[in-house]
Amino acid sequence: GRPPAPRPPAHKAAEKTTRVRTVLNEKQLHTLRTCYAANPRPDALMKEQLVEMTGLSPRVIRVWFQNKRCKDKKKSILMKQLQQQQHSDKTSLQGLTGTPLVAGSPIRHESAVQGTAVEVQTYQPPWKALSEFALQSDLEQPAAFQQLVSFSESGSLGTSSGSDVTSLSSQLPDTPNSMVPSPAET
Repeated sequence: GRPPAPRPPAHKAAEKTTRVRTVLNEKQLHTLRTCYAANPRPDALMKEQLVEMTGLSPRVIRVWFQNKRCKDKKKSILMKQLQQQQHSDKTSLQGLTGTPLVAGSPIRHESAVQGTAVEVQTYQPPWKALSEFALQSDLEQPAAFQQLVSFSESGSLGTSSGSDVTSLSSQLPDTPNSMVPSPAET
């Protein structure tokens, strides 16, 4: 229920003055930097000499030194943070425990191997036996089917009957579907 705040009069906004940005030439900048390197906080006498040497106002010189000190302080804080971060990264890596991963020699170390070696002469994947079964003629299928069943009983496939050939193929990895006879064909 309060009335809106009164707006400032238009003539107040016009009274605000904008300062012109001071652009330093190379000679002025060199003089200020040289003095700053000698003493970042010059006394009144030094500031008066800088006013005469550079032709700048005392306010510009005072502000330049304030800004330069502030920039240097920010840089030093940033550098400290970076050094602390690098130091903490190094210490966190040093604190890790574990087994270093180093490549071993290609020579086989018999003492490290436990158990006996088994020589594998031939290996026929289960899908290959099934595909050979599917490609055989109707006359040869009973013997081949018994061979496949005995192979599956000795392996991890379990027992199956004649009608389970398609379900057997789904248990075998990488069995092409075109190689497995459909139940209608058998």
